[in-house]
Amino acid sequence: MGAKQAVRRRLDVEARRAELLQLGMELFATRAYDEVAIEEIAERAGISRGLLYHYFPTKRDFYLAVTGTAVDEISRLTRPRTDLAAMDNVAAGLDAYLAYAETHAHGFLTAHRGALAGDAEVRAVVQRSREGQVGRLLAVLAGGRRPTPLARLAVQGWITLVQDATVRWLEQRRPSRARLAAWLLQTLECMWAAAAKTEPRRRPARR
Repeated sequence: MGAKQAVRRRLDVEARRAELLQLGMELFATRAYDEVAIEEIAERAGISRGLLYHYFPTKRDFYLAVTGTAVDEISRLTRPRTDLAAMDNVAAGLDAYLAYAETHAHGFLTAHRGALAGDAEVRAVVQRSREGQVGRLLAVLAGGRRPTPLARLAVQGWITLVQDATVRWLEQRRPSRARLAAWLLQTLECMWAAAAKTEPRRRPARR
């Protein structure tokens, strides 16, 4: 144990911070925010509580940083692929998103429904994730064309639906992940088609 801790002490600032954030993701993935103590985090990392506070002044600061790291990880996992058609890309990204949420259930629920869900900075992190996914989906579905206002509203509404439905699914564990994904995809297809059908057609310019 002593040799392992000695190696940890030689980590530079960025490496230490990255290690702590990874540990936080593991802890908050399986346990609620209130169940994780600062002392346990420091002990698991092999550092003193004082050193942990040097990186993160409070437990809330640590959680915010972990949540931001999780958002970045979700963004990486759901990045569109160039070899897939539009809806296949959406399906692959949705599957990766739901798989991540299922594996990190407590962390996901804490961010959306837990003790810190009403915190302005936590909401800002969640909103950043939402806006990033909206922009990415619009780029995939519109195929380079400028999305209409209704198309943008459709995707924004769908992303909100996905997040809310995922929260309820994690709480209830019904239906199966495959059925949830299929329903969400069909919902997006309907919303996207409705937006295209409802948007007024542009009249050709008069000569």
